[in-house]
Amino acid sequence: MPFEPSPRALLTAIALLILAPLAAYHNTFHVPFIFDDTQAIVENSTIRHLSALGEILSPPRDTGTTVNGRPLVNLTLALNYAFGGLDVRGYHAVNLAIHLLAGLVLFGVVRRSALTPALRPRFGPASLFLALSVALLWLLHPLQTESVTYVIQRAESLSALFVLLTFYAFLRSAECHVIRDTPSGKNLRFWRVAASLACLAGVATKEVAAVAPVLVFLFDRTFIAGSFRAAWQARSRFYFGLGTSWLLLSGLVFSATNRGGTAGFGVGVSAWDYALTQCRAILLYLRLALWPSPLVFDYGMDVEKSAVSVLPHFLALSALLGATLFALRRFPALGFLGAWFFVILAPTSSIVPITTQTMAEHRLYLPLAAICTFAVFASFLWIGQRALIALTVIAVAFGVLTERRNR
Repeated sequence: MPFEPSPRALLTAIALLILAPLAAYHNTFHVPFIFDDTQAIVENSTIRHLSALGEILSPPRDTGTTVNGRPLVNLTLALNYAFGGLDVRGYHAVNLAIHLLAGLVLFGVVRRSALTPALRPRFGPASLFLALSVALLWLLHPLQTESVTYVIQRAESLSALFVLLTFYAFLRSAECHVIRDTPSGKNLRFWRVAASLACLAGVATKEVAAVAPVLVFLFDRTFIAGSFRAAWQARSRFYFGLGTSWLLLSGLVFSATNRGGTAGFGVGVSAWDYALTQCRAILLYLRLALWPSPLVFDYGMDVEKSAVSVLPHFLALSALLGATLFALRRFPALGFLGAWFFVILAPTSSIVPITTQTMAEHRLYLPLAAICTFAVFASFLWIGQRALIALTVIAVAFGVLTERRNR
């Protein structure tokens, strides 16, 4: 592969991506179980016996807990319990490990994306620097603390890890030549199967992972195939494989029965009022991504009921959506980042009510990757390698703020 970094440079980048978040989260291992942790972990009888796999993969229903309809989350909790009971340190260690793995996979996704035909001429030589900067900012951003330090929100970070693994496997498959019964052909089949399995695991972790096939198809059109038709003609069987995740999702959503009456239609909050609330929420998320203060752990259950009061937010959001659609046609790479942000937020921040939290910072866990990517690539285009200094300062500031919020 052109622009392949030296082993020493690659290992240095990986070490930095591990050590910096460890420093930022070093003080989290004794944070006690809080809020939904009680129902999902302390009072969850299905995680008590690792040998009862069927029970583990059928989390408590009709309770509204975070594990409802999410068997893989429940399985990770059962593994934690098997090795350490209710010792909170083990749960935090797993959460941090998931976060680190997600950052490393994001690093791989960004680096290999910069080497795709559409981006290689401009960004290929700096692919390692760009990927390292994106992953480091994303790992250290204070907004991520809720998904890492709040134990049960591993549902968010683990589903994001599987979505990123789906993209990484797809990118590796796209680098293979389609030659049957050759090493390259075997690698192609391996990576396509890996992408499908990661996608299935994602929806078994959290429903938001269902957007992965849509985003991979859009990515293919934007950076590899050049058009939706070409992407479909080249990889239709692969997309059918990714689409099987929606069958699994349908069964899990049906079994969750509106998450114990806390999510879905007919749970006491109208789709219209929830949508009005999300107009304000999405713009808040964008502001916090750029200036993460003040951060709020629990925004409560309030909903907007007046269209007039959120009209400015609606107009601003409509402008951003319109700009994204325009960019998808004229500036596809930029449009893809906008689509990544909005599509991943859509399941939780559109019209399907979630009554326990009408706004929550952990929902920005994976969408934040698009904002970090835009900031890094834009700064590189603007000032070149000198962006390293500014991005390093920002990363250090994020790390300090993360450590303080965790404290």
